[in-house]
Amino acid sequence: MANDFYSGRNGSDALSVFLAAVAAILAVAASVASSPAVRMSLSALAIVLVGIAILRMLSRNIGRRRHENDVFLSLFSFMSSDPARKRQKEEARRKAQQRREDMKTHAYFRCPECKTECRVPKGKGKIRITCPKCGHQFIKRT
Repeated sequence: MANDFYSGRNGSDALSVFLAAVAAILAVAASVASSPAVRMSLSALAIVLVGIAILRMLSRNIGRRRHENDVFLSLFSFMSSDPARKRQKEEARRKAQQRREDMKTHAYFRCPECKTECRVPKGKGKIRITCPKCGHQFIKRT
């Protein structure tokens, strides 16, 4: 039953963990503060940050939370030396380079039915392209 509750939810990410850590630091600072007004405001801010972190973890809007986390990670990328992220960037760079090289010998068309990208050789004139996904045939000039 509890597993059903958490399915489709965001879970913890770097931003949520950061918010919870800042809230813990504020809570410790509030406990040593001498002024009641400062203690109250630090405690309130810590509670708000914990609430935001929990709401982010339980959110079902995963796309929006992922975007927020990506923005956070890009702002604090100098603090992180995440090898997986570096590998992702290198892989994207390598794929872009391969695509640029491939564009010299091949043309890309979108299937009008299913919008799948179809790759065909250049310089063949007018050809009939069969979509590998849906089987729809269309004619294009390469």
